Amino acid sequence: MHLNWNWAGSIVLLAFCLLAAPAFATDLRVTDVGNSVVLLHEVFVDYGAFTNDRETEGIRVQQGEAVVVAMWTNIETLTITGKDESGTAPRLKVELVPRSGAKISATLVSKGRMKLSGKTDLGEYSIDLEKVRIIAPVHTNGQPVRRQ
Repeated sequence: MHLNWNWAGSIVLLAFCLLAAPAFATDLRVTDVGNSVVLLHEVFVDYGAFTNDRETEGIRVQQGEAVVVAMWTNIETLTITGKDESGTAPRLKVELVPRSGAKISATLVSKGRMKLSGKTDLGEYSIDLEKVRIIAPVHTNGQPVRRQ
C-alpha cells in the first residue's frame, strides 16, 4: 500500500498540534485578598455550572458590549478593583495592564462557577475569582514562562 506523503504528513502534523497544544500553559502568580501569593501551573478558569466550560489560554472579560478572551501571554497584570453593581447581575471590575499599550478597564464575564484553578507545588488549587486580587503571568526574557 502506498500512502500519499502530503495526506499522511498532514494527519501527523494535525495530531501533533492537537495533542501538544494543551500540554503547554502559562504559569500565573496569584495574589488573593488576604495577600497570600501562589505560583499556579496548568491553569484554567472554570465557568461551568452544569457543563464543562473551561478557559485555559486566558480569562473572559467584557469590554462594552463585547466579550474578549484576554490571553495570558498578552497580559502583564490583571487587578480586580471591585464590583460593578449597576447592572442586573453584579460583575467584578478589572484593570488589565497589557504587555504593550495602555491600561484597560473591563469587567469579568459573570458565568457559572468563576473559579481559577490549577496546580501548585503543594497540590490542586482552586479559588473563587471574587477572592483574587492580582493575577500576573510569569515572564522571563520578555516571554511568558510556559511549562510542559
